[in-house]
Amino acid sequence: MTAPLPPFLGYVLAAPVLVAAAELTAAYPAAARTPSPDVAGLLGLGQIMTAAALPGAALVSVEVGPDGTVSFTLPPDRYDGDTSAVELIADGLSVPRRRVRVPPPRPAAGRTRGAPHPAVGTRTPVRVAVAVARRRLLEAASAALGTPVAGLRLAAGAVTDRTGRRLDIGALAGTAASTSTIAVTVDLTPR
Repeated sequence: MTAPLPPFLGYVLAAPVLVAAAELTAAYPAAARTPSPDVAGLLGLGQIMTAAALPGAALVSVEVGPDGTVSFTLPPDRYDGDTSAVELIADGLSVPRRRVRVPPPRPAAGRTRGAPHPAVGTRTPVRVAVAVARRRLLEAASAALGTPVAGLRLAAGAVTDRTGRRLDIGALAGTAASTSTIAVTVDLTPR
């Protein structure tokens, strides 16, 4: 049985387009201090790698541009051209992978041979940033279409309501943006 994940704190950053970022330090310290008498309560390897990435977790961001493309930023030592972040973003925002812009690979300073791949430690921060962006896009579409969020569907880079009205995520990028940085709590489903 998989233990439920704690809620995670993300941010919508002040920007002219939608920029969502991950902040995990608020969720993990409390969970790490809770003693667990059974083995199922111990942290798994993925959670340990995520905790190790916490100092750079605030650097994980997802940006939705007015042209409907999605770009992302990861800490310099956490991205070396791997496509796992692209897949998480494309799946989480329901956009074709070709619309996710990949940053150029950077040298991974200090990465040792045989060390766990840096993508393991960034998986949760990317999922949090994507969840924040998804929520903001749906809320912006809800306001524009006058349809409750529950009546909207995000697929193929657009939000559609039950009557077939459709808004591309690029058209929503400015509306979903914020003039100030705001904190957003999101729940992630276990994977």
